[in-house]
Amino acid sequence: MAERQQDRTKKTRKKILAAARFLFDSQGYEQSSVDQVARRAGVAKGSVFAHFSDKASLLTSVRIDHMESIAKDTLASSIGPVGDDPVQAMVDILKPWLDLFASDKEFTTVFMDQASLKGADSALRLYDACCAMETAMTNLVNSLLDEKRLPSNISANIYVQGITAFFYHVLIGLHSGATQNSADQELLLRGLLQRWLLPE
Repeated sequence: MAERQQDRTKKTRKKILAAARFLFDSQGYEQSSVDQVARRAGVAKGSVFAHFSDKASLLTSVRIDHMESIAKDTLASSIGPVGDDPVQAMVDILKPWLDLFASDKEFTTVFMDQASLKGADSALRLYDACCAMETAMTNLVNSLLDEKRLPSNISANIYVQGITAFFYHVLIGLHSGATQNSADQELLLRGLLQRWLLPE
C-alpha cells in the first residue's frame, strides 16, 4: 500500500515537472502560473504546492537535471592534460554553465537569489551542482600549478575563488542586461581571466 502511494507521488511529481517545463519553455516563467501548471498536469493546485514550496522551486527543479548533467561533465573534463591555453581551458569548463543561464534568464534570476528557494530539496541539489563546478575548477587549477603554468605564489584556493568571482560577475552582467547572450558572457569572462592570470 505504502509502495503504491510512493509510486503515485512520483508520477504526480513527474507530471507536474513535465507540465511546468512545457509552460516555462513555451511561454516563459513570468507568464506561467501555478494554476496553469496544475491544469496542464491534471492535478489540484494544492498538489503542486505539496511537491514544491513555490514557483521558484518549481523552476529550479525543472532545470536542475540539466545543471547536474553539466556538473558531471564539468568534473570529467577537469581531469587530464590541459591544452595550450590555460585561460581557454577555464572558459571551456564554465561555458556550459554560461550557456544554461543565457538560455533561461528567469532561472538566472532565481539562481542569483537562492534564498527564494527556502531550503527546498532543489536548493540542496543546486548547492551540490555549484560545489561540483568549484571542484572541477580546483582540479584544473591544481593541474596548471603542477605544470608550472600559473604563478605558484598564489594558492589554488585563491585562484578558484577569483575565477568563481569572475564567473558570478559575468552572471550578474547577464542578469542586469550588461551582456545579452552566452557569446557576450564568454568574451567578457575570457577578458577578465586573461587580464588577471596572464598580464602582459
